Amino acid sequence: DQYYCLTKNCSNQTSAVQVKDIVYSNIKGTYDVRSPPMNFACSDSVPCTNLTLTEVELLPAQGQTRANPFCWNAYGTVQTLTTPLVYCLLEEIPQAFKQNYVDSC
Repeated sequence: DQYYCLTKNCSNQTSAVQVKDIVYSNIKGTYDVRSPPMNFACSDSVPCTNLTLTEVELLPAQGQTRANPFCWNAYGTVQTLTTPLVYCLLEEIPQAFKQNYVDSC
């Protein structure tokens, strides 16, 4: 989550860390229904790329599922069925972003 901050009113960061080639695999757990079960909130200027989800199962700690996963400028694939379903990941990173990567670690 590249929007993380201690207050509720955080602006999108233009000098964010590049997040890429991350695999979320064999994850089981619960989440609080007051917030999204998954939050892929990436910078407007530096998207998260090549995220992979496989065998992810997150169930509400109490009550019914109310929120869908949240994605913002996040690119990746879902290799196996996830709970909850993740439809928000974008598939192919635009060419403009591919040319803008300068630093990575």
